[in-house]
Amino acid sequence: MGFRTIMASLVAGLFLVGASGAAQGATITQIVNYGGVPNYSQPLTFNQFDDLGGTLTLLGIEVLVDFNSDGGRLVLDNDAEGAAAGTFEFGAKAAVSSLDVPLLDAASLAVVGGLAAVHSQAFALDGNVGDGANDYDPSAPDGLAYDGVPETDSDSGFIGAAYFASYTGTGTYNITLDATQWQNFGGIGGIEWAVSPGTTSGTVTVVYTYVPEPATLTLLALGGLGLLIRRKR
Repeated sequence: MGFRTIMASLVAGLFLVGASGAAQGATITQIVNYGGVPNYSQPLTFNQFDDLGGTLTLLGIEVLVDFNSDGGRLVLDNDAEGAAAGTFEFGAKAAVSSLDVPLLDAASLAVVGGLAAVHSQAFALDGNVGDGANDYDPSAPDGLAYDGVPETDSDSGFIGAAYFASYTGTGTYNITLDATQWQNFGGIGGIEWAVSPGTTSGTVTVVYTYVPEPATLTLLALGGLGLLIRRKR
């Protein structure tokens, strides 16, 4: 095989490698932890995507949110004469927002929906057995106490390409995680309730997928060719 044939094969190989890398893309992943006792709002700081003066092309931005709740206590006490039955929910809910960047997908919809790390359970309480009002007595048969257990929820989505400019630069931006205590028993009349909040924790992750822009790939290939030619000589 002649020198020109070898060079042509090597150049083709370099461009194929470049094309393969472009198809798959490299990633930059940022994971920021949060946590606390709801209700709270916690700003989380992320770095913008640095395109190195236009030599990198941003292909995608994925936002992932993991949300966990644990602990706390819900007390229901039926002070009505008649029995009460229904379903209660207990845990925490969360949402993300930002004043710095749009958290919107290609359809301009929220890239991450509301999160609910919530336990749901049916209950049945007898009519009041004689305890007084506002004593929040969890004793059966007209009362109950539920101690929170670990619950989790997650959601993810991709930012629309129309909004990439807000994520590009050398600065930072904030995404705010809002966590709220959640309890619900259907609003059944005669039931008094009390809550001790649990704790919440989780992560917000931002993943940039990118490739070198085409001119950069060409320069890399030509640079590799130059090295091969010098070695040949």
